[in-house]
Amino acid sequence: MSTLTDPRSASDARVPRALLVAAALYAAAWSLVPPWVTAGFPLDVVESLTWGHEGEWGYYKHPPMAPWVLYVFYRVFGRAGPYLLSQVCIGFTLWLVWLTGRRLMTRERAWLGAALTMGTVFLTRPALEFNHNVAQLPLWAGIGWALLAALQDGRLRQWLLLGLLAGLCLLTKYSGALLLACLGVYVLATPQRRVLRTPGPWLAVLLAVAVLAPHLRWLWQHGGLPFAYVSSRAGADVGHPRADAWGFLGMQFINHVPLLLIVLWAVLPAWRQARRAKPVEAGVRAATRLHTDWPGYLLVLALAPGLLTALLGLAGIARVRDMWGVPMWTFSGLLAVACLPTAWLGVARPRLSRGLLVWLVLISVLSGAYLAFIAQWRQRPVRTDWPSAALAAHAQASWDGVSQCPLDVVAGEYHLAGTLAVALSPRQPSVLIHGDPRYSPWVTPARLQAGGALWIWTDDDASDVPPEPLNRVAAQADLRPHDGTWQVPWPREPAGRPFTVHWRAYVPAACARARGG
Repeated sequence: MSTLTDPRSASDARVPRALLVAAALYAAAWSLVPPWVTAGFPLDVVESLTWGHEGEWGYYKHPPMAPWVLYVFYRVFGRAGPYLLSQVCIGFTLWLVWLTGRRLMTRERAWLGAALTMGTVFLTRPALEFNHNVAQLPLWAGIGWALLAALQDGRLRQWLLLGLLAGLCLLTKYSGALLLACLGVYVLATPQRRVLRTPGPWLAVLLAVAVLAPHLRWLWQHGGLPFAYVSSRAGADVGHPRADAWGFLGMQFINHVPLLLIVLWAVLPAWRQARRAKPVEAGVRAATRLHTDWPGYLLVLALAPGLLTALLGLAGIARVRDMWGVPMWTFSGLLAVACLPTAWLGVARPRLSRGLLVWLVLISVLSGAYLAFIAQWRQRPVRTDWPSAALAAHAQASWDGVSQCPLDVVAGEYHLAGTLAVALSPRQPSVLIHGDPRYSPWVTPARLQAGGALWIWTDDDASDVPPEPLNRVAAQADLRPHDGTWQVPWPREPAGRPFTVHWRAYVPAACARARGG
């Protein structure tokens, strides 16, 4: 290994205890405040909770890993579970970034780089809606660390860990293939390709495929449903892939603005001091040197996946989405610290810490205010204002009034039906999505005939016909319909216009409650 690390040893540098305490308080606030000030979950959380309840090896949009883990956290920690899981993912991400930094640079730079990772917006505000992008964060960071460790040490267990993380990453979201492709090109294009003559990389590939195999089998059985869904969505989208790609690049830059401002504010005094002490040219040369033992590897980790994504969009190969970038910049903090000259580090370090603290306090206050007051600002309720507990109480009472069997299936528009189903935990019913019947393979005609279903809709729904196969089963089987309407007050506006939900219970004859029973 080369010796491009700082000449000044930092082997005694430790992560300050105050920083760890602040991190714990931050994570607690972001886990406990959101469920306190909201009544419902955002769409991505509702979707994943309804998927995770089914325990399938795949779903019509994504692989299954994130819904599985989210469902466990929700069952264990209740409404705080999804927010806590986001913070757990971020915590593991920062730890893995720190471990990676330890192998690339001094300990002092490593913990500074890990802390500055929080300077990107992607690790703050998006954490309020746990989804597959947030779930990828620790896996992307873990892959970056595991490959570096395997290349440096060559131990078989490191290669096997890399294979496990790669399989889990693809089992979380397919976009993980972008990181693996970039790292694969790095290995092939550098002297590191000599590792291909050892069994480690090939065993890693075999383990990754083994982890992914059950999902691959599910894809084959369901005709590659997620890819068909993405293709149908791409055809319905307006605009052009190149415009999406430029928008993607612009949004990635915007999400780095806090980090850039923190670094600029921290290094300006050091730059002025260095400019007075020596020629500007020397200072520029010092500022452009990467203080890391593996500069090429860090550049690939920090930049290549995002740039490759933009290139795919610019080439018209894929329609890229801004939020795909959430896990792609987990090493931006390390890259920023690696660019700092050694002579600047002592002056910049306290200002980097203070700048990051100001940013995290500011984004925490703004995010909390957004959750608490966005409905008033927009003059209409948002999804997290939906009265989920009240909806569940109305649904259970209406169903129990006409059926003596447990409520097994809720049908309707995804967020409405999903919000109701999730709020009915621990006896959470399944959701029959109002759309393509392939989206809910767990709701079979036999299941509907045996237990019936509760179909719900609002005046804003585009269709007043129940989703298939409920519509077909209701016409062919002896399912007795019972109709009604709920008028549910909004939690933040109890005296205002209520939330109106229409319902129809389809009850099998064997479950029908006797009149007056």
